[in-house]
Amino acid sequence: MIDTIYIPTLGRWNNQITFFNMPSSIQNKCVLVVQPKERANHAHLPTLVLPENDCGITATRKWIWEQGKDKRYIVMDDDIVMKTRTPGEEKSKRTMTEEDWCYMLDTVSKWMDEGIAWGGCRSCLPPAGKEYIENSGTAEVFFFDGNQLPSADELDWSLSTAEDISLSLQLLSKGYRNRIFDKFVYQSDFVGTQGGCLDMGRNMAMINNNHAKLIEKFPEYVSWNGEKEIRGETMKKIKVMYKKAYNDSQKSKTTLEEWMI
Repeated sequence: MIDTIYIPTLGRWNNQITFFNMPSSIQNKCVLVVQPKERANHAHLPTLVLPENDCGITATRKWIWEQGKDKRYIVMDDDIVMKTRTPGEEKSKRTMTEEDWCYMLDTVSKWMDEGIAWGGCRSCLPPAGKEYIENSGTAEVFFFDGNQLPSADELDWSLSTAEDISLSLQLLSKGYRNRIFDKFVYQSDFVGTQGGCLDMGRNMAMINNNHAKLIEKFPEYVSWNGEKEIRGETMKKIKVMYKKAYNDSQKSKTTLEEWMI
């Protein structure tokens, strides 16, 4: 079963969208991961306090990874609403019910029993026509089985944004396959709501800079893919080849096994 749902949060003590759009039974599994300076603001909610202030989202994610090394857990952004596609009308979505949540958590636990150590949910993109897709990227909603995954020190936590893409590519290229729900999706406002990474200085220049670092780090899997205007600023888009990262890891594994015979 899933032990804990971690929700890292900053600057949104009066606007906990994710937590308050959950059924109470699911809220009971949640802890808000907060900086020491905001501990008192969340006194009415379950919290886990980070070691220091102003550490950034990537350091926060690393710290959660360390806390979850012996757990099955979920990490969710604090400004999303979870939706489920309507059966037979996949382009239509509704907010997840308690029954939906129980089904999703039970399914994730079964996947972990089968050796699927991590995964997540798609955003509200056009439907893929299946309950889940395999060996792809995810963001904002992750599930992990810490017992099956590498230690924090075996991973690179250097990017201040695009940390979800970096983590996904690292795990896939190391041979950790995943499953990403298309039945259950998240709805959010990209780069939008006040608080969160905006309070830590995230802006379009930082995003574009980290996209360039991703390309430098994963040249086989990340490339430039045009530009997009967002609120009067230009985001340099990237194309990410998640499935190729995993497939290449399996080719390398096969080659090594053949060499050892």
